[in-house]
Amino acid sequence: MKTIGIDISPLNNKQKTGIGVYTFELIKALLEINKQDQFVLFGISTFETRNYFKNIEYKKYSNVRLAIYTIPARAFRTTFLLWQTLNWPAIEKLVGPVDIFHNFNWYFPPQKQGKKVATVFDMTPVLYRLWHQKKTIQLDGVRLKRIKENADLVITISEHSKKDFLQFAPNKKAEVIYPGVAAQFSAKVNKNKLKEVLQKYDLEKDYFLSVATLEPRKNIRMLIEAFLESGLKNKLVLTGRKGWGSGEIFDLVKQYPDKIKITGFVEDGDLPYLYGGAICMVYPSFYEGFGIPVLEAMTSGVPVICSNTSSLPEVGGDAPLYIDPYSKDSLKKALISVFNNEDLRKTMIAKGLKQAKKFSWQKSARKLNEFYQNLLLK
Repeated sequence: MKTIGIDISPLNNKQKTGIGVYTFELIKALLEINKQDQFVLFGISTFETRNYFKNIEYKKYSNVRLAIYTIPARAFRTTFLLWQTLNWPAIEKLVGPVDIFHNFNWYFPPQKQGKKVATVFDMTPVLYRLWHQKKTIQLDGVRLKRIKENADLVITISEHSKKDFLQFAPNKKAEVIYPGVAAQFSAKVNKNKLKEVLQKYDLEKDYFLSVATLEPRKNIRMLIEAFLESGLKNKLVLTGRKGWGSGEIFDLVKQYPDKIKITGFVEDGDLPYLYGGAICMVYPSFYEGFGIPVLEAMTSGVPVICSNTSSLPEVGGDAPLYIDPYSKDSLKKALISVFNNEDLRKTMIAKGLKQAKKFSWQKSARKLNEFYQNLLLK
């Protein structure tokens, strides 16, 4: 039996976006298949999330031990920067001896012994700095440099992200583990529950849906402008957490209360029904390490319009209608085409359901466990 340490700090925010979803679901699937090794799950919580962390569902597994430490939320980035800059204390001081420590995000801790694994979701803090705040660029820059120098294995979430990382660190060993999709998105939609959720958010069926954090990289402003210029009679629904630089989006939406609805972040149980009520999910992001909402929408039987950039064609295959994220006219034409052409929507749905079957958390967890076992043999 070996001891595998895993960083669960990205789960500190209970409102999970892409990184949180990936971290949570992959670890959960891994614990279901690996019963022979001991796992120590290390997390840094805030005072607000400490109880959630200490009672996280992973604790039900007999081969899991939690190591949770709490600091004020305002001290997070400073703590992570200092930890890496000082290169002390080693992770073993906090979790005990480990044969592998796998870091998922925010920091790459000092480690005296054992193999070092890191997941890199995307390289935008290095490649496209305009899409991040300065403090994020600084923190991720330090982490990526440490990964380049010290990691034994780097895991990316798409072939495109792997290619970007290897341009940054050409001599590193890198592998791909795709996200999967939760079972709730493939379940048959309960009509009564659908009606209930739509009433909750004051919506009627057949809206265009965006599922994304409201921040510049997601290209929400262009989506709003393209939708308004399309002249279509349905609504645009923006679902996602408020991000940095979102002020102009809220200011714009206020001018069109009858055309655009911002739901904010929605509960996990509601999201499948918001997909279920949509005529199409629209994802015009400039760059994605993967793009989980595209996979969720395809699994839910919803047509997808998304950008033709970065990893998104890798995720969507031939199912989505692809657009140029720098061309408002490209997006406007796609919105009109999907709205007016029922046959096109049926074709996109069929292709999307087929494409989505290529991805599963169980398949990804088996791959991760194989990587761990190979490292333990060396």
